[in-house]
Amino acid sequence: MTAFPELLPSRFQYDLGGLNVSTERTLVGAPVLFRHSLRQSNYRLTLTYENLLESEATLIRNHYVNSAGSHATFTLPIAFWGGADVIPASSLLRYESEPRETQRGVYTDITVDLVVVIGNFLRFSLLGETAEVGSEETVTSYPMSGTGPFILEGGDADLSVAATLIIQGGGAES
Repeated sequence: MTAFPELLPSRFQYDLGGLNVSTERTLVGAPVLFRHSLRQSNYRLTLTYENLLESEATLIRNHYVNSAGSHATFTLPIAFWGGADVIPASSLLRYESEPRETQRGVYTDITVDLVVVIGNFLRFSLLGETAEVGSEETVTSYPMSGTGPFILEGGDADLSVAATLIIQGGGAES
């Protein structure tokens, strides 16, 4: 996990998201609302950079690539907030989408959309059982997304040998 480059944006926009509520239409006209959790989600942060030099724009591009796009999480530099108490300074973020660029001759304008990752972070332990070199690896990124079933490919593993994959959310809250 690497911190976002220490470039202060020209401006930023913060969206507090909302509660996890879905709406179902009814025949009587009034919708029925279902609340799925007690936490807000979908916190978003949009950073707008204007008049960046090529070397500064490259810092953002490289960080996006090194973060594997929207896969890995990172922190923002403490100086970014300028003392504002918007979110905890230790909060983790990830890219929502690829940074958008506008070239203006020597200068570049870049808009970066980030998602603030709030909540419990699941830890996935991949055990190599009889492996001799580093039999345990802890992963704190997002190895799976979407809907199941998920299939773990064993590569050249012997299909006649039984294996078990257990994924536990350990203390995850709704």
